[in-house]
Amino acid sequence: MEHSIRNHLGALALFALAAVPLASAPALAEDPIQLGWVGPLSPPGNYSGGQEMQWAVQLGVDEINKAGGLLGRQLEVTYEDTKGQPAEGSAAAVRLITKNNVSAIFGEFHSSVALAEIEEAHKYGVAWMGTDVWADDITAKQYPEVFRVSPANSLVYVKAADWTVEQGFKNIAIIAENTDFGQGGAKIIADELQAKNVAHTLATIDLNQQDFTPALLRLMNQSPRPDAIQMVVAGQAQYQLVKQACQLGLAPTAETKLIGSSGLLQKEVWEVDGACAKNLLIVNVAQPKSQWNDKAKAFVAAFTERYKRAPTGVALEAYDTLGVVAEAIRKAGSADRAAIVRALEEIKYEGANATYSFPTTKEPAWAFHQFMDVPFTIIQYTEENQGPEEAAIVYPKNWATTDKILP
Repeated sequence: MEHSIRNHLGALALFALAAVPLASAPALAEDPIQLGWVGPLSPPGNYSGGQEMQWAVQLGVDEINKAGGLLGRQLEVTYEDTKGQPAEGSAAAVRLITKNNVSAIFGEFHSSVALAEIEEAHKYGVAWMGTDVWADDITAKQYPEVFRVSPANSLVYVKAADWTVEQGFKNIAIIAENTDFGQGGAKIIADELQAKNVAHTLATIDLNQQDFTPALLRLMNQSPRPDAIQMVVAGQAQYQLVKQACQLGLAPTAETKLIGSSGLLQKEVWEVDGACAKNLLIVNVAQPKSQWNDKAKAFVAAFTERYKRAPTGVALEAYDTLGVVAEAIRKAGSADRAAIVRALEEIKYEGANATYSFPTTKEPAWAFHQFMDVPFTIIQYTEENQGPEEAAIVYPKNWATTDKILP
């Protein structure tokens, strides 16, 4: 009997010891918080911009996890390549929501793709935060789940058009891609120029084209020839436009300035266009180096050390997009989808590029959940292989480093 009791007590003790790690396991190894990133990592999308965005996000994820994660849980991001195609973006959003069970989705470089993704985010009630997508319609739909850290077309291109007029340009050509971003931005510029009685011409291009010579020749043979060309183009097509305009002797020249968008900020522009990129003017969504806060300085240093290249404004936007979503999760105290949406409406977050909040005002329609104080400059490359952080700043006046436009 004594032997039986000892065996029984021994079995109970072993069971109790075995039960201890089982009981504590969930607290020690709780599942990671799942987030989804979307953006172009292969053609025909702007894959160089997408790659830079992904790098910036992963840097931020590693920093958060090294510091203990979010709500005591590690952060895990699934990256989806949307290839600059709306159908790919829609499918990616559905996979992230239904297969990966993400708490929120963020990223994207192409507005038409973003417009496809937000339909799925709205359908499933999942927060979606845009990184570098400018079409007004993205926030103008006023979906509760949709937010944006980058500018709406109406925030940037009215000011860009006004600047061209202030510079004394009198015949402005607009080259726009046939997408929501391109056509929306072109209309805003054209309307502003029309209101100021400035002559302008619109040329629409297909992003799948490789030869833009016919459209450029039409502009070149105009009388008078354009003295400025504003490109509203987000993809790799800008590289070819710059090269072909340069080879024709059209722009950038003393007679015709060439103005591009954030797709020309990555160093690949020099690899493709070489000396033709010198004197390019570019709309850059970023504060100048002189205005960087400590978070921006730390990010630039860490990014440069890890990836052996300086980050652009696109990378800063991507890093801050992750930061905003992470802060919303902290504020909500939960990775619950609805709780994150509510927290984003109440958030005020100091990032590397700006301090973010998202108004619920409904007029104008695009202002809903649109970060309104987006910092942007117009820069000019004055030397070959120059990075945007070293380029001359020609706008706005309070940040300008020169009052002259070259050549």
